[in-house]
Amino acid sequence: MGTVIPDKLFFKIGEVAQLAGVKTSVLRFWETEFGFLKPDKSNSGQRLYTHKEVSLILEVKRLLYDEKLTIEGVRKRILPNGKIRTVDAALSDKNSDLVSLLREVRSELIDLRNQL
Repeated sequence: MGTVIPDKLFFKIGEVAQLAGVKTSVLRFWETEFGFLKPDKSNSGQRLYTHKEVSLILEVKRLLYDEKLTIEGVRKRILPNGKIRTVDAALSDKNSDLVSLLREVRSELIDLRNQL
């Protein structure tokens, strides 16, 4: 992506918004949509994001804006624990169903050929 995250323990919401290039309201919305974004709060109620959360926010932005995924698509790509699934892993679930369907179709085609 190219965004360099400064070497800090915690980031305030304004800093994260500036790094990600989105408004703070967008970050607060994303917190409601993605369970893996749960910033701690300071005694004064200020959101404090960890380095990992900032990385996840940058990934969410990339998936939404660059890859044009939906919110649901991002949820499927980033697991609730914050682990990022590769495209291959996301597709493997669908591929197993497709492989079964293709085997069934192949079997039926072979049966039809043998009847001719």
